Amino acid sequence: MSEDNVEAAKSIFGPWGRGDFSAVDWADPEIEFVIPGPDPRVYRGVAEMAGAWAEWLRAWTGFAVEARRFHDFGDRVVVDQAFHGSGRGSGIPVDQIAGAAVLTFRDGKVISFEGFTNTEAALASLGTEP
Repeated sequence: MSEDNVEAAKSIFGPWGRGDFSAVDWADPEIEFVIPGPDPRVYRGVAEMAGAWAEWLRAWTGFAVEARRFHDFGDRVVVDQAFHGSGRGSGIPVDQIAGAAVLTFRDGKVISFEGFTNTEAALASLGTEP
């Protein structure tokens, strides 16, 4: 089953690597979506998650999320990521900004998506060392 979860994570990040964030069929209707930062927010449900993504994407042009590596932890998959794009207002390009996510699966759907600023923090949230 855990290999299925890694393949499901790859199917999510494939389109994201091309800047396509339109699909939400991978998400459980009651997904918990957490964005990292100094004031982390928790969004519940597909509509709130989509709203959070839309707000984030409005600040960028050419934004994409590159998945670099997938770590299999059974019902959880840790994804090493790099963000690419340019600031919509400034035009300043950003490239290779590191991040990570922990996706928790149940019955083939993501029930929790938690973003982190780095892989070490994502692994630590699972009680695992890098």
